[in-house]
Amino acid sequence: MASNNSVGISLMKSDETRATLDYLKESANDARVSDRDCYYKIERDNKLEFDMEGISDFLGRDLDTDIFLVNMSSYYGRIVVSDGKVEIFSEIKPERFND
Repeated sequence: MASNNSVGISLMKSDETRATLDYLKESANDARVSDRDCYYKIERDNKLEFDMEGISDFLGRDLDTDIFLVNMSSYYGRIVVSDGKVEIFSEIKPERFND
């Protein structure tokens, strides 16, 4: 059962999503992945981080945040999208924004 500080994302099945799952096996092996027929639900406590350069290595070609987001059908948590990275935090205001 997921804790109250869990975050999650649903990604449609695609080559990009398969590469994302391979990336998560190395970078966040405690992430919980559920196969929901046409999409994967990915959950983790506190934070999910998707680095496009790291995912690109598994994909075999460049992946940018725009294409990654096209594969996303939903999420829960606080999402921060930057050039080359998508992060989902359980905190309302992630610590890095406290300055």
